[in-house]
Amino acid sequence: MEGIIVVNGEIQKPESASIPALDRGFLFGDNVFEVLVAFKGKVLDLDKHLARLRHSADQLDLPLPWSDEELAFELQHVATQADFPKAYLRIVVTRGSGTGLEVPDEIQPHKIIYGFPAKVADGSLYTHGMALQMRSLPHTERGPMAKTGNYLRSILALKKAKKDGFNDVIWTNSEGEVTEATTANIFFIGRQGDLVDIVTPSVQSGILKGITRQTVMEMLGVAGIASSETIIDQDELARFDEAFVCSTVRGLVPVSRINQHRFHTMRPTSTFSHINRLYMAWVAREIGYRADWNTGKFLGPLGASQD
Repeated sequence: MEGIIVVNGEIQKPESASIPALDRGFLFGDNVFEVLVAFKGKVLDLDKHLARLRHSADQLDLPLPWSDEELAFELQHVATQADFPKAYLRIVVTRGSGTGLEVPDEIQPHKIIYGFPAKVADGSLYTHGMALQMRSLPHTERGPMAKTGNYLRSILALKKAKKDGFNDVIWTNSEGEVTEATTANIFFIGRQGDLVDIVTPSVQSGILKGITRQTVMEMLGVAGIASSETIIDQDELARFDEAFVCSTVRGLVPVSRINQHRFHTMRPTSTFSHINRLYMAWVAREIGYRADWNTGKFLGPLGASQD
């Protein structure tokens, strides 16, 4: 298996890497993590990911005994060693070892960093869009969520969605507010005459405050394009013409439908197409060349014609 894993500072091969059997992350999901991507060793949004990792750890009262500089150095080192066209990086910090729910007095967190080739998605998702199945959560958690390793609910929901012919799930909270997909945030685009309305669910609806979501909103602001966070009721979907999901690994992916409501996101003249071009131009400036998002393939130097 290609890639490397660094367990508490020790580089190990993926097929033989191990963590303690009593690790609390393994036993109880007592951990926080971040997923990042790198193109030929250049990590995107590294500072933002480290800030969210620390925010998640603070929410769990889980100490991080390493500075951001130390964590950034390690992640960058793994990205350099995992020299793939597009690399998947993951940093996990657990509360250490222990068999009971009670938190030990002396905590020695475990840190695991992964560096693998990023999985290449089905290219049709980027050209034809994703179909999302709407699912409701049994309770509402308000405010930005911590990023922890508890994904069983999403795993089971995604399995059912694919069985039903969908690509992913879009969650609503117990109040009927649209929140997010299993591992991605969502944007909606509507039109009223010449006015374009670009919105994304508010953190107060109970979402993970996505890094790519933040980058897209900042990018739109720089381009002079207005976007906003707002509470979006599931009954409002009919007023939107386009939608797309975004995440660190997927990038920006158009949405073709939610349940039976269809969008026109894949039109050549769509607002999403313009936003995606802006995003890929931002990626190119960050990594120093133009690349295919899905595969990481080199497409040409900065400023070269895309024809």
